[in-house]
Amino acid sequence: MKKKAFTLIELIAVLVILAILALIVTPLVMNIIRKARISADKRSVDAYGRSVELAIATHLLDTGTFPNDLKSLNVEYTGKVVSCNIMQMKENGGIYLSECSVETKEVKDSSTEDGWYHYGTRDLTDTEYVDMYGDALKKASVAYFNTNGNPVEDYTTLTIDYKGKPVACDVTVNYDATIYMTKCKVNNVDVTSDTEDGYYHYGSIVNPPMTVNDLLAKANPVAVTNYTDGNTSEMYTFSHPATTQTGALTDYRYIGASPNNYVTFNNELWRIIGVFTVEDGTGNTEQRIKIVRNEKLSSDMKWNSNGVNEWSTATLNTYLNGDYYNGLDATSKSMIAETKYYLGGSDTPKGSAETYYNWERGTTVYSGRSTSWNGKIALMYPSDYSYTYALGVDNICYNDGSYSECGQSSGKTNGWIYNTNSNSDQWLLSPYSVSTTEFALGTSGCVSGNTSQASYGVRPSLYLVSNIKIDSGDGLEQSPYQLSM
Repeated sequence: MKKKAFTLIELIAVLVILAILALIVTPLVMNIIRKARISADKRSVDAYGRSVELAIATHLLDTGTFPNDLKSLNVEYTGKVVSCNIMQMKENGGIYLSECSVETKEVKDSSTEDGWYHYGTRDLTDTEYVDMYGDALKKASVAYFNTNGNPVEDYTTLTIDYKGKPVACDVTVNYDATIYMTKCKVNNVDVTSDTEDGYYHYGSIVNPPMTVNDLLAKANPVAVTNYTDGNTSEMYTFSHPATTQTGALTDYRYIGASPNNYVTFNNELWRIIGVFTVEDGTGNTEQRIKIVRNEKLSSDMKWNSNGVNEWSTATLNTYLNGDYYNGLDATSKSMIAETKYYLGGSDTPKGSAETYYNWERGTTVYSGRSTSWNGKIALMYPSDYSYTYALGVDNICYNDGSYSECGQSSGKTNGWIYNTNSNSDQWLLSPYSVSTTEFALGTSGCVSGNTSQASYGVRPSLYLVSNIKIDSGDGLEQSPYQLSM
């Protein structure tokens, strides 16, 4: 009987079916093969890891110590070539393997956070514990600095959010609230490293500005709050609560008639007002020295010739940060820091030193006026003047800087800023909260309000950069401080 042959259509249908089956089955087979290879690679990593752990345990039994170099171990492993980043866990003697390759092929695992297959459970290293503790301590130190205006004196008083093994270090809190830690112990074990001194360090040493450091070292103790009790012709400490524009701050000021605050700047005689925590205009804060020219400039000038009390566009601002600045020597220019100045005010000149301080750092201004300005050269604040009479130097002028007989009860020169060599009225920085008036210091020793189109004396004031140094001098008029970068 003659067999019936397949038709062409039937053959094509069979081929199509086979092709479809191949498309379906091939990826499944390849995936099974791939998984099998990955599983085999993982087993190779595990076998290698167990061999390394066995070698570590053998070394520990033979020597009583953990090996310093895993590469020096005699690892008995006869499988495929395995290469991993190995971290030895000294807490438990185990190891942690990651970023492994088997026969140069990377061993991946999509279930892990970093995408690699791992061997062992990773413990934090001692250096990582130190870093965690350092981060927490730094955060607390910065918070303290922002609240109090000065670095913390005893870091052990800080409350830090840290949970981990016991960490103890020698800690240096820098002037800018950053910290440096060395000679750290975790669980009472030294944390060593290949540094010059053999210890692991957190942070970097920040050298406090020499000039600030030197001046603060001479300042009267914080406990001295009476001028006659503690006068050493050096700075006194003043603490201020938070204002509208600043947090609570501590500053250091020269007060009285003849403090040791003379300094040479631009080959001229200037005076140091004090040391203040200020902003650089970008939110960063640091302690800087504020100085003022000992005598007024050669001619009187208008605060603003158009009568508008807006410092950012004032005639005097344009001059001080233009022609005057350009006329300074190159070294002096490099010593001037960009600083945030406050422009708050009031509609009356009547106020104590503390009242002026709050006005200046407030936001009471005439409609549309700026509440602060970032720049290099400005003028003294009213508070700078009145604080020179603080702590019993002259209570009349300290408690009411606008009093018409300010300072005259015992001589208006009791405060050093009043300068008989600058015997005309002098402009101050703060505008009134009305449209045309500014604060000024009169020849009578009285703070008053005057129209910005009047011509008064000008004594430039500025903040120095924080990295200058005192080369010589003792702050006396005949031996002023000499500065350098």
